[in-house]
Amino acid sequence: MDNLPTPITVVVPSYNQGRFIDETLASLLEQAYPAVEVLVMDGGSSDDTIERLKRYGDRITWVSEKDRGQSDAIAKGFARARHDWITWLNSDDIQCNRALWAINEVVARNPTAEVIVGRGHYMDEDGGNPRPYPTISIGRGIDVAQEMFEKGYVAQPSVFFRKSSYARIGGIDPSLRFCMDYDLWTRFALAGCRFVACEEDISGNRWYASTKTAGQTLELLAEVASNQIKHFGRVSPYFVQAISDNLYQTFHGNHHGDSHHVLYRLLYFKTIWLWFNARQPLYCLRGFFLETIAKSGPIIGDKVTASDLLRGLRRVITPRRAAP
Repeated sequence: MDNLPTPITVVVPSYNQGRFIDETLASLLEQAYPAVEVLVMDGGSSDDTIERLKRYGDRITWVSEKDRGQSDAIAKGFARARHDWITWLNSDDIQCNRALWAINEVVARNPTAEVIVGRGHYMDEDGGNPRPYPTISIGRGIDVAQEMFEKGYVAQPSVFFRKSSYARIGGIDPSLRFCMDYDLWTRFALAGCRFVACEEDISGNRWYASTKTAGQTLELLAEVASNQIKHFGRVSPYFVQAISDNLYQTFHGNHHGDSHHVLYRLLYFKTIWLWFNARQPLYCLRGFFLETIAKSGPIIGDKVTASDLLRGLRRVITPRRAAP
């Protein structure tokens, strides 16, 4: 009995993704994992998704009906799930490298695990150009809640969790449009759920212009910031910089170019920092004076130094010599 594979339910929320749905489902079914339940929760697609789903017969279970968005579809899928280990796979993403088998091995080695976080990669619309998806640190002595606050990036299709733990923390928040995954991982961590790492790259996350996250980045970041305030009472430097850089590029960089960009980005950063963190005066003041930006973006750790800022300020205030 101990050698039986871990039963896993994979919910696939879908809406008008007929061009991707076959590759998504193939990435699950071709693993030949004997204890997987695949539930496609379709939001009433008007493309050829339904015709494609019908071809799978009893290999999958699917429902097509109006819903209130992705979070609602996922919640309804989890409510139907028959197995205690669950995840969701968006209908334009894939699993890879025998993901279900990899999770089964982690569960076998860690029978008290409640949340398993694997590695993943981004890929282009055609599935090419894979590049690593950054992932929080998990392990002995690591505070996962702090990791979620300070970094927060996790490859969503690479996260599996117990349905019992999911129910205990109240399930997915159907009001969230973008960061329902970040909110869920954070609540798992704050509730003291046991996180375990899977070191395999087990998912591919498509990133292209018409995806919700790529096309509405500022809205996504704003929802994450609101979520951080809800759970932690403050916003981390990482997300302050992500938002301030987005605003800088939108309102300044696109119109004035990148001249003195480090200095202007820092001004945006300090302004957004005060705006978001004024509710916690000590944290706000400490961060205002001590936190700074990274030169190349919020993930890259090449922090701007005081000498960098002085050089930038000197260039701004020093009049340019007229050409002879």
